Amino acid sequence: MYVNKSLKKYIDELAAKKPVPGGGSAAGLAGAIGTALLEMVCNFTIGNDKYKSVEKTVKKHLFSLTKARKIFLALIDDDTEIYSKIRDAFRTKDKKIIERALKDGYYVSNRACRLSKGTMETALGLAEKGNPNLITDVGCAAELLQAAFNSAAFNCKINLKGMKDRPFVEKEIMGVERIRKEIRILYKRTIDKTQGRMR
Repeated sequence: MYVNKSLKKYIDELAAKKPVPGGGSAAGLAGAIGTALLEMVCNFTIGNDKYKSVEKTVKKHLFSLTKARKIFLALIDDDTEIYSKIRDAFRTKDKKIIERALKDGYYVSNRACRLSKGTMETALGLAEKGNPNLITDVGCAAELLQAAFNSAAFNCKINLKGMKDRPFVEKEIMGVERIRKEIRILYKRTIDKTQGRMR
């Protein structure tokens, strides 16, 4: 839908007076860009004799990052498609159809939250062991991944708010808040390490 179009086209569509793409889709883009920056750090670390001792670890990071970037890119379109599904569900006025659509929307956003946290773990690893000449790129990636999480969490919250299944809602709210606490800790550690290696 959008992934294979130009970036300018996507940004223009984002700015237009139309419901999609929106914040959830933009979260996917932020995550993909942050992940790509980390891949660049890996690529400038692997094959450099100075970092031979960490090359095996960094290669593993690169493998996981490439997978994560593909998922983030897919989420750009997944969020757009789920919005249409939710809109159509509300038009039916069928409570079961609406509930199912909201849960599907929640799962898309929750996946972005979890992926942001997992990728932030890798960012911390690269802040500690990656090529220091690219340390600011790690910091930029951490900022984008934190933004991706925060943006996706907004969509989690709004989808949960519309649901009637209270046990599910309460359980998932706790889950999102747990991820929020975890990614904040990882983010702070990554930024602190980034600042430290810039000195």
